[in-house]
Amino acid sequence: MSESSPRTATSSGRLSFENPQWYLRGNRFNIEIRVETVQQFVGNRQFSHILDIACGDGSLSLPLLSASNRLTLLDVSAGMLSAAEARVPAEFRSRVEFINGDFLKTELPRVHFDLIICVGLLAHIASPQALVERMVSLLRPGGIIITEGTDAGHPLNRALVSYRKLRSRMGGPSFVFNLLPGADVVRMFTGQGLELSTVYRYNLTPVPGAARFLPQEFLRKLIRVFYGYPWHNRNAWLGKECLYLFQSKRSPAAGGPGEPEKSRHGAESEFASASP
Repeated sequence: MSESSPRTATSSGRLSFENPQWYLRGNRFNIEIRVETVQQFVGNRQFSHILDIACGDGSLSLPLLSASNRLTLLDVSAGMLSAAEARVPAEFRSRVEFINGDFLKTELPRVHFDLIICVGLLAHIASPQALVERMVSLLRPGGIIITEGTDAGHPLNRALVSYRKLRSRMGGPSFVFNLLPGADVVRMFTGQGLELSTVYRYNLTPVPGAARFLPQEFLRKLIRVFYGYPWHNRNAWLGKECLYLFQSKRSPAAGGPGEPEKSRHGAESEFASASP
């Protein structure tokens, strides 16, 4: 591939994250939003086997690690996995497995995990359908999957795509992300027998590039003020970033605070009128 050709997220992901500090420092506000939302999604529910795919520095799953469960951290980036390993408490080290590899090519036990977290990967993989099918094959009956994606059908995303194309023409990064409409994400999971329990929608910054000059904590608070929390997602219609909670149809409702049944039906209706 020539230097002037667009770089796909799938081909460049490993190289981009081998030195992870640029991402971890510049996106701490969004990482914290994801951490808080995952904890709100799971509530007080207990898990025995947790799988964190594209785990990064482990921020999302390490708070759920305890003396009574086990955690598998998987990432294609050795740099990210090292950052995660450094954050594991010494007393829980024997309860964590570290895997540096491609999720779709890594051997993992089927029907084994009761919580699977896969945040930040859908846009970086060539076959999202294969990713979903693999995750569901590893999920125990009654288990839940938390995933994330940028809604490609949202008007704000179309504006962002135009902004990225302009930056590319001006010599900036030219990554090509595999973004999906939110309705397609939901259909892939429900087609595998899962139900959408809830979705939290928000946006990252008021304008592209704001994270470069605004304090990270200010941006985190701004998101919470404007978009609220999963149980009260204000201005959700404006949000193109989606955090999804899917669960087995055979499991009890597994939402965080609030009313899970109401949350699930609201989430389903939100995507019912979306274009295919």
